[in-house]
Amino acid sequence: MKITTLTTMFSRWFSNAADIPDSIRITAPMLVSLGVFYSLGFTSAGISGLITAWLLGVQARNLPYLKRLQILSISIIVTVVATYLAFLVFSDMWLSAITLCSIAILYGLMSNQRPHIRLFGYNFGFIYIMAIHFASVGDSLTIVLMANVFAGFCVMLSSLMLWPFFKGRILHQHTVTVHNALADWLNELRLSNNESQLAARRQFFYQSAHNLAYYSNSVSSSKRALQIKIELQRLLEMSEYIICLEQVLSFDIHATTRIKLFEWIEKSAQQLKNKQQITATFATNEYNNTVYIIDIIENFKRCYNFDTFSSPDNSKNIYLFTNDSEAFISDFRLALKFNSKEWRHAGKIAVTLAVTQFLTEFYHLPQGYWISLTAFIVLLTSSMAVTNHRIWNRFSGTALGGIYCFICLYFVPPQYLLLLTSISVFFSFTSYHKERYDIHVFWLTSMIVFAISLLSPDNTYVSFYRIIDTLFGVTIAFSVNYFIAPSWTMTWLDRHTASMIKSQILYVAVLNKPQWEQKINLYQSQQRYYSLNGEVMNLLKEPNLSPRTSKDWLSLLVLIQRLNDALLLATKLGIQSDKPQSTTRWINQLQWIKQTFPDRCKHGEMPPFYTETKIAPIPDDMLCALIEKDIQQLIAWMMYQRAFVV
Repeated sequence: MKITTLTTMFSRWFSNAADIPDSIRITAPMLVSLGVFYSLGFTSAGISGLITAWLLGVQARNLPYLKRLQILSISIIVTVVATYLAFLVFSDMWLSAITLCSIAILYGLMSNQRPHIRLFGYNFGFIYIMAIHFASVGDSLTIVLMANVFAGFCVMLSSLMLWPFFKGRILHQHTVTVHNALADWLNELRLSNNESQLAARRQFFYQSAHNLAYYSNSVSSSKRALQIKIELQRLLEMSEYIICLEQVLSFDIHATTRIKLFEWIEKSAQQLKNKQQITATFATNEYNNTVYIIDIIENFKRCYNFDTFSSPDNSKNIYLFTNDSEAFISDFRLALKFNSKEWRHAGKIAVTLAVTQFLTEFYHLPQGYWISLTAFIVLLTSSMAVTNHRIWNRFSGTALGGIYCFICLYFVPPQYLLLLTSISVFFSFTSYHKERYDIHVFWLTSMIVFAISLLSPDNTYVSFYRIIDTLFGVTIAFSVNYFIAPSWTMTWLDRHTASMIKSQILYVAVLNKPQWEQKINLYQSQQRYYSLNGEVMNLLKEPNLSPRTSKDWLSLLVLIQRLNDALLLATKLGIQSDKPQSTTRWINQLQWIKQTFPDRCKHGEMPPFYTETKIAPIPDDMLCALIEKDIQQLIAWMMYQRAFVV
């Protein structure tokens, strides 16, 4: 085997050099909490502190400093409540099980929240299960509580200690990243007509903009925060004109016009990258649709060179500027609906944990809480495909980690257990950034096994018990996931698609309305597209998915994105007043698609395709032609899905 291949394989187990500081930020409080209480003779409390520091440290990842302070302050309170509640109810088996199932339901209902908010429920359940075990073996509430609080404050210290030195630097870094991402996206228009490459540039820009909007919350000066949001709003406005240029280049414009437009893009992207005013000019010609290109270019230049956005309405931008409290209330209301996916997920977790608790009590399993923890961890997401992926990686990573631990415990003297634990802690979180769950679980298993071995150094079979517990937990989670409460992504896709098409109908309906009303519909459409896109990505991970099905849904995403972009172009340039019949026909066509979509694969008659909605010839006008073509492609996709009548 070549050395380069070995190096590549080896590098997958560790993080990049840039990730190591964050890995140290997470691991240092874990080792300090374990070391302090282990040296004082309270090993169980040290293990509890180790796990608490792990959970809170991960929650503080990728957050601005002010947000870290807020989240970690709440997390410490959550830790105290979970620990105290576990010691309060552990003696009553039924009360303990009911409390655990209630926590599971609450966590399931929070599964549609932002990651750092969702982790409140996850951490509460994890710490509660661990504390139940410590309470049942007779550990002191005071010592365990002290260890957890100590770990929480250590995480807060490690997460915030660099705040005075790096706050402005990180913010500047994010600003530069967003600016360069916009320039690279613009430049990509002339280099490639590959939709996937352009989509990747767009996604990177919006993700960078999201990070900048989030980091703006860490700015203590409200005036400075407003300036950042004004500048970001300017860049977002410019990004919409880049999308318009994408649409123009997808149209069959004259070759000379295309060449001149490429020349303008090259010069403008260079000036944008250098943060200079855009002075590049587009040489006009007499070909059709040139007026649209001139409008886009002039608005793009005016937006960057002159506009100040002195009073941006950030609250309407759902994707970027909604604060945590508003997002939490909105998402929780959606989750509380009776037929929501979150209710199903909550019930699935509750049933799984009830089964694991029953088996633990009925068979008096030693350290049976690991069964509940394993099941709780692998059911982190509601997607069947993602859960299956986690189940397999959880078992394979735990099995390999258990074998590694068994060998180490058999050959390495007990006095080196603390060193082995420390090494495993570090490697488990240097591999965490790789998003390789099986490798992370391998090191995580070794960390937990070595830490628990500190309680009984002579018991070398603890790794074997750990594998058995994991096998039970994974098997129970797998059984509930498949046979009791399956939640296949396909069952939810139609609902997301119908919601997306409805947003397109509303978008078309307001094309002649004021700009602010069009903006609201644009942001709602974006939010629903991201939801649909996430569901389709989950679908692609499901087993036994046919290539036809996966290609169909990916193509639907592309068609919907194209239509949304064409409507954005209409928003920017305005539908001509002599085209009211066009918008009426588009609305009727989209309503037909929405009505037909749920029954697209069934036999029988389709809903009537009224005369006014019938497919019209593609007009010469570029703006109407793009929208007309995209809607016709959606109708063709619908026809392609029809079942063959025998």
